Amino acid sequence: MNEQFLALVPVYGIPVMALIVFLACLGIPMPAAVIMLFGGSLAASGDLPMLPTILACLAAACTSDQIGYWVGRKGGAKYLARFAARGPKRQRLVDRAQDYLERRGVFAIFFTRWLLAQISPYINPVAGAAGMRWRAFTIAAICGQTVWVSTYNLLGFMFSRNIIAVAHVAGNATGFLAAGVISLALFWYITRVLHFSLKKRRRKRYLKPRGRRSRN
Repeated sequence: MNEQFLALVPVYGIPVMALIVFLACLGIPMPAAVIMLFGGSLAASGDLPMLPTILACLAAACTSDQIGYWVGRKGGAKYLARFAARGPKRQRLVDRAQDYLERRGVFAIFFTRWLLAQISPYINPVAGAAGMRWRAFTIAAICGQTVWVSTYNLLGFMFSRNIIAVAHVAGNATGFLAAGVISLALFWYITRVLHFSLKKRRRKRYLKPRGRRSRN
């Protein structure tokens, strides 16, 4: 199945990538992550422009988020109940999305774009039905989708020669992206600590009173 979708990208380019990402973010089974990795590798070879590729995928993902949010906002609890009643698996995912939203609030929207992507299509209507403010939802969703879309496209760009191996590793998106974010956070924290430590030492050195020279 993945091979069929991958074969479309060199022919139709960015539009087909955006369509696949759009459908995936609505909850329709689509290999969005693999497609973005492949798109990044095509950008590395010069077959696709990098920035327009990222922006198109980002716009598609954010559009899906808005559709899910407003469907839940207009339909309310009754729509959400009908939506969840279509199958036991969907009911579990909706329940999980409701629980996570109650515990994390707007941060749940950010993290479900990339860290808990399985419940991303379900938490959007849940947030709308719960009455979450549109502005807060939109900002969190855009930030989260930026992490998701940029990560996969840039990974494909940087590791274009080993794209198959990267695709296998990136299959576990939760662990893969979480490890990357944690590493970046630790790097930022250590850098800040070292910066302030060096700054403090320099300040002490300059403020240290000099002793009087002895006269001979």
